[in-house]
Amino acid sequence: MVETLDIWNTELPDLKINRESLVKNSKRYRIGSVRLALGRVCTQEDFDNVKERILSKPLP
Repeated sequence: MVETLDIWNTELPDLKINRESLVKNSKRYRIGSVRLALGRVCTQEDFDNVKERILSKPLP
Protein backbone atom coordinates (compact mmCIF):
# COMPACT_ATOMS: atom_id res chain seq x y z
CA MET A 1 0.00 0.00 0.00
CA VAL A 2 1.29 3.46 -0.90
CA GLU A 3 1.57 5.90 1.96
CA THR A 4 -0.58 8.97 1.30
CA LEU A 5 0.84 12.44 1.74
CA ASP A 6 -0.76 14.37 4.58
CA ILE A 7 -1.42 17.73 2.95
CA TRP A 8 -2.18 19.48 6.24
CA ASN A 9 1.35 19.12 7.53
CA THR A 10 3.28 20.13 4.41
CA GLU A 11 5.31 23.31 4.45
CA LEU A 12 4.35 25.58 1.60
CA PRO A 13 6.77 28.20 0.27
CA ASP A 14 6.00 31.88 0.73
CA LEU A 15 4.26 33.49 -2.22
CA LYS A 16 5.78 36.59 -3.75
CA ILE A 17 3.17 38.77 -5.46
CA ASN A 18 4.26 41.15 -8.20
CA ARG A 19 1.55 43.71 -9.01
CA GLU A 20 2.99 44.60 -12.42
CA SER A 21 2.95 41.00 -13.61
CA LEU A 22 -0.61 40.55 -12.30
CA VAL A 23 -1.86 43.53 -14.28
CA LYS A 24 0.12 42.56 -17.38
CA ASN A 25 -1.11 38.94 -17.38
CA SER A 26 -4.72 39.78 -16.47
CA LYS A 27 -5.50 40.60 -20.11
CA ARG A 28 -4.85 36.98 -21.06
CA TYR A 29 -8.00 35.76 -19.32
CA ARG A 30 -11.59 36.77 -20.01
CA ILE A 31 -13.03 35.74 -16.66
CA GLY A 32 -11.20 36.63 -13.49
CA SER A 33 -11.01 38.79 -10.43
CA VAL A 34 -11.28 42.52 -11.04
CA ARG A 35 -9.12 43.16 -7.99
CA LEU A 36 -6.32 41.05 -9.46
CA ALA A 37 -6.71 42.63 -12.90
CA LEU A 38 -6.32 46.11 -11.41
CA GLY A 39 -3.45 45.09 -9.13
CA ARG A 40 -5.51 45.81 -6.01
CA VAL A 41 -3.91 43.17 -3.83
CA CYS A 42 -2.24 43.46 -0.46
CA THR A 43 1.28 42.06 -0.47
CA GLN A 44 3.02 40.88 2.68
CA GLU A 45 5.19 44.00 2.65
CA ASP A 46 2.13 46.25 2.46
CA PHE A 47 0.49 44.34 5.29
CA ASP A 48 3.61 44.61 7.46
CA ASN A 49 3.85 48.37 6.83
CA VAL A 50 0.21 48.94 7.79
CA LYS A 51 0.60 46.70 10.83
CA GLU A 52 3.66 48.61 12.05
CA ARG A 53 1.91 51.96 11.47
CA ILE A 54 -1.15 50.87 13.45
CA LEU A 55 0.87 49.36 16.29
CA SER A 56 3.02 52.50 16.62
CA LYS A 57 0.01 54.68 17.46
CA PRO A 58 -0.66 55.15 21.18
CA LEU A 59 -3.87 53.92 22.68
CA PRO A 60 -6.40 56.61 23.71
